[in-house]
Amino acid sequence: MGDWVDGINLSDINDELKLHEMLDSAEDYEDRKKVRARLKDVIAQNRAQREEMIRRREEEREEMIRARLRDADEQKRRTLAMYDAMAKSAPAGGNKTLDVGILRDGSGTSTPEPVGGQKLDLVEQAIRERQREADNRKKRILTAYDTAARSGPAGAPRFIDFEAVKASDAKRMSPKEKFQQLDSAAAPKGANAPSSAATVRPSGPGIARSPTAIKEMLLNWCKSKTKEYEAVSIDNFSTSWNDGMAFCALIHHFFPDAFDFNSLNPKNRRYNFDLAFRVAEEKGDVAPLLDVDDMVMMKKPDWKCVFTYVQSLYRKFHNVD
Repeated sequence: MGDWVDGINLSDINDELKLHEMLDSAEDYEDRKKVRARLKDVIAQNRAQREEMIRRREEEREEMIRARLRDADEQKRRTLAMYDAMAKSAPAGGNKTLDVGILRDGSGTSTPEPVGGQKLDLVEQAIRERQREADNRKKRILTAYDTAARSGPAGAPRFIDFEAVKASDAKRMSPKEKFQQLDSAAAPKGANAPSSAATVRPSGPGIARSPTAIKEMLLNWCKSKTKEYEAVSIDNFSTSWNDGMAFCALIHHFFPDAFDFNSLNPKNRRYNFDLAFRVAEEKGDVAPLLDVDDMVMMKKPDWKCVFTYVQSLYRKFHNVD
C-alpha cells in the first residue's frame, strides 16, 4: 500500500515530470516529503533501467564485432588453406591445381582446376588480394568500434555504423590521408620538378583544383555560412576554430533548432567542441573526426586536422543553403 497525496496513490506514478509538478504544487510538509521520497525512488528505477539497456546494447554490439572478426579470420584461414593445397598439388615447376571449394565452404570437394604458367601468377595475385581484403575488413571493423567508443560521453548510448563497413569492399582513405597525399603530390620533389602546382579533382562535381585553391574555396564557404554570427570570425583553419564557436556557428547554420547559439560562451571551449561535434553527428551524420580532448589542449590546432573535419562538413552540406 503506497502513500497517498490528494487522493492519488504515489506508487502508481512513474513519471518524473508528474512528480515534480506535484512537488511544486504541494503545500503540506508531509505531502511534500512523500512526493520527494517517491520521486527519489522513480529516478533510481529509471536510471537502473537506462543502465541495463545500455549494458545490453554494448554486449550486443561487442558480440556482432566478435562474430565479424571470426568471419574474417575464417575467410583468411580458408584462403591460406587453398593456397597451401595448391602449392602441394604438384612438384615444383609442375602444373598446380586450385580447389576453390576450400575457399567457398572449407570442404575442398569441388573439381580442382589446373593452374600453370601465367595463370598461376594471376591466381596467386588473387589470393594475396583476398588476404589484403580480409585484413582491411578487420581494420574497418575495429575502426568503426573505436569511432563509436569516442562518439559520446561515458555512459551514453553509442551506435556503430556497420552499414558503412558492409558497403566498403576496399580500404577507404581518410580525408586527412587524402589531403596529405594531395599535399605531397603538389610539393616539388627536386630540381626537375615542374614549377606549376599539381592539380587534383575534388570528390564532388567541379573542375580540377590545386590543394591551395580547395583550401581557399572551403574557407570562403565557411565564411559565407557564418557571416551572420558576430562572435565568429574565420580567417584560417587553426586559431579561428580554437574556442569551438566557429564549429558551433557552422553547425547552427544548418540546424538552427538544435541549440541556442546566443547562450554559448567562448570560454567554455570543451562544451562548445562537444556540442558541435555531437550535433553534427546526430543531426547530420558527420563522423567526429576531431577529438574534444585534443582540441581543448591546443590553443593553435593543427590546421590539417581542422581542414579535414570541415571538408567532411562541406561534402555533407555544400548543396544546402
